Amino acid sequence: MAASPLRPTTPTLAKYPIPVELITTLYRARGAELDALIAGMPEYARARVAAYCVERERLLELGQRMAGTCGEATLIKAAGAKAGAALFALSRPAPVPEIEAAEPAIAADAVPTPLLRVLEFPAAPLPVTGEADTAQSPATASPARPKAA
Repeated sequence: MAASPLRPTTPTLAKYPIPVELITTLYRARGAELDALIAGMPEYARARVAAYCVERERLLELGQRMAGTCGEATLIKAAGAKAGAALFALSRPAPVPEIEAAEPAIAADAVPTPLLRVLEFPAAPLPVTGEADTAQSPATASPARPKAA
């Protein structure tokens, strides 16, 4: 089984055990209470707790939040080179790529092209209502037949 880059080395964790009571208190705290608990801890202690939490799936969010308050060097010192760097990267939001404007430069005197184009259709002849419907036009009238004698 391959080791996770977020998994701190066993010797690192053995040097700095984390009290279960601390983890329980942090796990149960929410919002401002959690922020107050985190703010009262030294940076290195936060980094150690973050390294401990990322090993456990249910504590991963807490670990990422704690790591977000630590510098990369402190995380590397607490969790080891690979795990600390990976935890630092994981705890920071991903950068949003900027989309370059693909529009060409518009001259000052140019009229902007509308986003929608209006299509024009030739008007169909409207049917004539009333007497004209029954009468034939001279062009379509059939020639007169001579009367039979």
